[in-house]
Amino acid sequence: MDHFLGIGGLIIAVRCPDARIRCAWDGPLRPFLTAPATPDVDLTAEVMRATPTGGEVVFDSDGVWRMLRDSAGYRLECRSAALGPEPYKVGLFDETFTRGTILMRENVLDLNPLDYPLDEVLLSNLLGRGRGVELHSCGVIDRQGRGHLFVGVSGAGKTTTARLWDEAAAGIVSDDRVIVRDHEGTMWMYGTPWHGEAELSLATRAPLAGVYLLVQSDANALRPLTQAAAVAGLFRCTFPLFYDSRALDFTLSFLARIAESVPVRELHFLRDRSVVDLVLESAKGAAA
Repeated sequence: MDHFLGIGGLIIAVRCPDARIRCAWDGPLRPFLTAPATPDVDLTAEVMRATPTGGEVVFDSDGVWRMLRDSAGYRLECRSAALGPEPYKVGLFDETFTRGTILMRENVLDLNPLDYPLDEVLLSNLLGRGRGVELHSCGVIDRQGRGHLFVGVSGAGKTTTARLWDEAAAGIVSDDRVIVRDHEGTMWMYGTPWHGEAELSLATRAPLAGVYLLVQSDANALRPLTQAAAVAGLFRCTFPLFYDSRALDFTLSFLARIAESVPVRELHFLRDRSVVDLVLESAKGAAA
């Protein structure tokens, strides 16, 4: 059976011709299922007969995955201490990450082929090849349909920000990870399945009106940034492909385009509803 996902404006086809592979969508990916369409990424899930070998290690997370490269493309090995020393799932991708095969061991066929970390690593590689950027951030759509992106490392206040907006928001696309892409000169933010503590996630998008680098403080204030400072602050909250220099160059240039397209400011904020009023008043003034 074929399944289609829409994440960040990209269509991912996951084909499961072997009935032994469950290919169920019970978790956070489920709301991102979409109607069949011409895919940007075409993947086939198969039962692993033997563990692929060879290739050069280009990145090792020292945890649950590592990336290797050989003449055919890239290989993503997923490991878990609970499942033994060998990879329980392997993704084989071409150079563009638009075609691939997901190999699964027989003892994990009840897992979804795209389960973490494969889904996020795949999207990071797709975005880094000229499509956009994923940021550690909370994405809020206000009642006027404008997108506000609150960016910060772990503990900066992304989930707190999501909760503060509450009824002032028409939707929160994610309280932890948001994709930004450029369509015909307009920056759009997209929800992702990868939420934070508040478990907020929407399969939708909104035009980006402002970006705010979160700084917890004893007073609310919006502080302007130079473009260099804005790019540096945003880069700290990306998922850079350190093993691909071209992808790094693209990410930095794309962050500069964000800073040129919409206001990127530091948001010093109290942990109360007053910060929402500050952001809305600022957006209203910018639109006037």
